[in-house]
Amino acid sequence: MLILSYLLLSILVIILLSTKFRLNPAISLFIGGIILGLLLKIGLLETLTFQVIGLINSLKGIGLIIFFSCIIGQILKESNSIKRFGNIILNSFQNKSLFSLNILGLLIGTVVFCDSAFLILNGISRSIASSSSLSLSSLNLSLSGGLYSSHTLIPPTPGPIAMIDNFNMIDQIGSVMILGILVSIPSSLIAFLFARNLLNKDNISIKNKVQKFKNPSVFSYLTILIPLLLISLNTISDIIVIDYVTHINTVINFLGNPTIALFIGVVLSLFIPREKELNSIIKNSFNDFLPIVLLTSMGAAFGNIIKNSDLTLLLPDLLSINNNNVVYICFIGFLCSAILKTSQGSSTSSMIIVSSIIFPIISDFGFDIFELSMIILSIGSGSMMISHVNDSYFWIVTKQTKFNLIDGLKYFSIMSIAQSFGTFLFIVILVTLKSL
Repeated sequence: MLILSYLLLSILVIILLSTKFRLNPAISLFIGGIILGLLLKIGLLETLTFQVIGLINSLKGIGLIIFFSCIIGQILKESNSIKRFGNIILNSFQNKSLFSLNILGLLIGTVVFCDSAFLILNGISRSIASSSSLSLSSLNLSLSGGLYSSHTLIPPTPGPIAMIDNFNMIDQIGSVMILGILVSIPSSLIAFLFARNLLNKDNISIKNKVQKFKNPSVFSYLTILIPLLLISLNTISDIIVIDYVTHINTVINFLGNPTIALFIGVVLSLFIPREKELNSIIKNSFNDFLPIVLLTSMGAAFGNIIKNSDLTLLLPDLLSINNNNVVYICFIGFLCSAILKTSQGSSTSSMIIVSSIIFPIISDFGFDIFELSMIILSIGSGSMMISHVNDSYFWIVTKQTKFNLIDGLKYFSIMSIAQSFGTFLFIVILVTLKSL
C-alpha cells in the first residue's frame, strides 16, 4: 500500500505545481517523475535515464505526427478555410443551425485545437444569433460540445495521439481513430441535446453581420480527407488481406502510416490560397507544437518510470485489475482521468498521465486492439469531466458567450459532466456487446 501512496503523492505534486504554482505542465510532470523515482528508490541518475528514454521514444513515435497536424491546422486557420467550411455546413443544414454547429465542431476539432477552433468559429455563432431567434448560449454550447468531443476522443488531436503512443499503438492509430469517431458521435450529440434546451433568445445583444466567404479550395477538403482516408484504408487493409493484391496492401500500408499520411496532408495544404507566407505559418505552428510535444513527451517519460518499477507488479493486485474484466479497467481509467481533469484543469494532461500509468499495468494482459482502444477512449471520456474555473477552455467558452461565472458553471460545466458520463456509458455498451 505504501508504494501506491508514492504514486499518489507524485501525482499530487504534479497537480499542485501546475495549478497552485502555475508551472508549465511538462515541467510539473518532469519534477513529479523525479520525485516518484526517488520515492521508489530507483535513484536520481537512473530516473533521469528512464525519463530521457521515454522522451526520445515519444518524440520518435509522435513528434512528426503532432508537428504536421499543427501545420495543417495553422494553414486552415490562416486561409479562412475553417469559416468557409462553417458556411457550407450551415447551408447544408438550413434551419438546423444548432445541429450544424455541433457537426462543424466535431469535424474541425480533429484538425484544430478546441481553444483556437472555438475562437474562430464563435463568429459564426454570433452571426446566426444576430439574425435568428436562437440564443448565443445555445449555439455556442452546441459548438463547444462538438469541439470537446473530438478534442478528447479522435486522433490526431494531442491527447488521444499521446495515449496511443503510451499504449504502443501508433501502428493501430487507424483503428483507434475509427472507434473514436464512432464514440464521438453520441458524445457530441449530448451537447446538441443539452443546447437545445436553451433555445429561447437570451438578453445578449449581438450586432455582428453575417460574414460571407467563398467556398473553400478543393485542396482544403483534400488536406483533411486524404490523410484520414489513407489511415483508415491502412486499417482496413490489415483486416482484409487478399493474396493477389499483396503489393497494393504494401503501398496502402506505406501511405497509411500516420506520419506519411499527414505529410501528404501538409503538401496538399500548401496549395490552399493564403495571405501569410509559409515561413510565418511554420513559425506559428512551432508555437503550437512545442508545448504540446513537451507535454506528451514528459508524460511518456513519467510512464517509463512506472514501467521500470515495481508498480507494474503491485498495482494490478491493489486495484483488483485482471484481464477478465475490460469494463472494470475502463472504469478505472475513466475515474482516474475524471479526478485529474477536475483537479488540474487540462484534459490533455489527464489523458497523458493516466494512460502512462494504466498501460504498464495491463501491457501483459493480452487485450486485443478493440479492448485497448476502448480503454483509451474511456480515459478520454473521463478527461471531459469537469470543465470549470481551472480549465482555459471553460473561460474561452464562457467569455465568448457572455456567461457570468454562475451561468458558466450552470451550463458549460454541467454539459461537460453529461458528455463525460454519456460517452463512458456508450463505451461500456460497446464493450458489453462485443463480449456477448
